[in-house]
Order: sequence, then structure tokens, then C-alpha cells
Amino acid sequence: MKLKLNLLFGLFIFCAAHSQNPVIRHPFTADPSLHRWSDGKFYIYGSHDKDVLGRWNMEDYHVFSSENLVNWKDHGVVLHNSQTPWDGPFWAPDAAEKNGKFYFYFPEGANIGVAESDSPTGPFLNPRSIYKMPEGYVQAYDPAVFSYKGKNYLIISERKSLKTPFYPVIFTLKDNMVEIEPNSKVELPPMDKFHEGPFLFERKGKIYMIGGGYTSLRYWMADDLFGPYEYKGDFFTGNDTFTVSKTAHGSVLEFDNQYYLACHYDVFPGGPYQRTTCIEYMYFNEDGTIKPITPTREGVKPVVIQTKKN
Repeated sequence: MKLKLNLLFGLFIFCAAHSQNPVIRHPFTADPSLHRWSDGKFYIYGSHDKDVLGRWNMEDYHVFSSENLVNWKDHGVVLHNSQTPWDGPFWAPDAAEKNGKFYFYFPEGANIGVAESDSPTGPFLNPRSIYKMPEGYVQAYDPAVFSYKGKNYLIISERKSLKTPFYPVIFTLKDNMVEIEPNSKVELPPMDKFHEGPFLFERKGKIYMIGGGYTSLRYWMADDLFGPYEYKGDFFTGNDTFTVSKTAHGSVLEFDNQYYLACHYDVFPGGPYQRTTCIEYMYFNEDGTIKPITPTREGVKPVVIQTKKN
């Protein structure tokens, strides 16, 4: 078994040297949140799968930066669970920029946490809870930030018991980005096949919410942030080259009129505990629906940007 894994890993490294995907080969990285901030650079905020097979074991977060969407620099650990006051594993994060400061949102245990930094690459300091799920609820995780009609919103996935479905929750963020407006919690009705990892973007007046199924990414569309949302099906699934993790998670970025999907997949078939990040092109049909995306080794071509000099 050890020899087989070594051969597979060697093949993976050989293929990676001749392709763009995965764009982040090590450390093992999942739940990529892809952004472009005011300095012009691209950033990925992701969960970190440790080099141990057999279980998810995420105790810290990394941030990566790029000037072309292909070559990424690891800025190291920007938040470790030893810095937080809660006892629980880390899950999928997101980040936001406002007025020259950067805010990092992350789930741990029963809490959605927030930390802040003067730099997009952290370290993110003063982690504290922005939301604690109600007593008796079983899961609240995967925060995403979405700007809509001049306000910032925090969206999470939550459910009340292991026998009830997940549903999206929308909070209105205060201007300081580290507090939720009182009484702003809106629980959307359970949506067909909704599970985890909500990420929202807007295109041509339509709101898109993508989320993870068990082995795919799927999406819903609405005319307003608060719905109603219509289920549109899967748009990203695995193939013989890539095994999409059962914890499928992704984010979407528009740059220069081109849309990009950042997502994770497994290194080895049947090995969902060491995930890697890839980037693919995203295209749309005439009616606004997303065209199916096939995972590729080629990934995307480098882009050229103008970065701001300090």
C-alpha cells in the first residue's frame, strides 16, 4: 500500500509540473475563497488539511497571493486554533476588505468567528465570535460575505438537528464588519439539495448561490438576495482525472469580463482528507444558467494585472 501511494504521489507531482491544476499543490488546501482586493492582487483563503490521512484535521488557515491566477505564494499560517477561545475544528472560511482593513470569517465549534488585520495576508488578530448558534442546534458553518445594494451580508449554512435539512441563513453586518445588526437574522426556507458551503455572486441582475453537494458543486438563482431561489442543478462534478471531494466547496471571481471558479478536489481517489485547490473557467448560457464545468489539468491561463505599488 505504501509503495502504491508513493507511485501515485509521484505521478501526481509529475503531472502537476506539466499543468496548472492544482494551482496550490502543498500545503493541502480546501474550501478556497478567491478574491481580488484593492491592491490589484488575487488572494485565496483556505482551510489547511494536515499531512495525515484518514480524517479531516484542520487546525490553522493559510493565505495565498498571486498576480496572475496561476503562480501562488503561500504566506503561511494566518490564524491557528490555539489563538481562539473555543474547542472545535476549523471549517471553510471567507474574507472581506473594507476601508483598508481585512476581515477573516471562520467557523469553529458552535461559533462563527471573525478576526482582522491591516494586511490581506494577515496575521489575523483578536479572533472573537460574531455569531453563536442557538442552544440545541447541531451545525452552523461555512460563512461567506456578500455585498448587495450598499450593504454587507454574512451567509452561513445551518441546521437545527441531524434529522432536519440544512438551510441558508443571512445576517446583515454592521459597518464595522465585526458585528451583526441586531434582529437581522433571516433563515431562508430549506432549498432543494442545499447542504453546505454557500457562496454568492451577482451577474446581470441575478443572484447566484453556489454550494456543495456530496460529490459536486450545484447552484440556485434568484432575483433578490432573500429569494426565492430556484434550484438549477449540478455544474461541477468529478471525472476520471479528478475526484471531487464529498465536501465540495467553491468560490467565484469575475475579472476582465471572465468568470473563474476556485474549488478543491482529492489528490487520490478515495482520499478525501488531503484536498488541493484548482481554478477553472466558468461560462454561462444565454438564459444565465451556468454551463457544466469539466475538471482539467490545464486549468486557466495566466492573466496580466496592474498592481498598486506601496
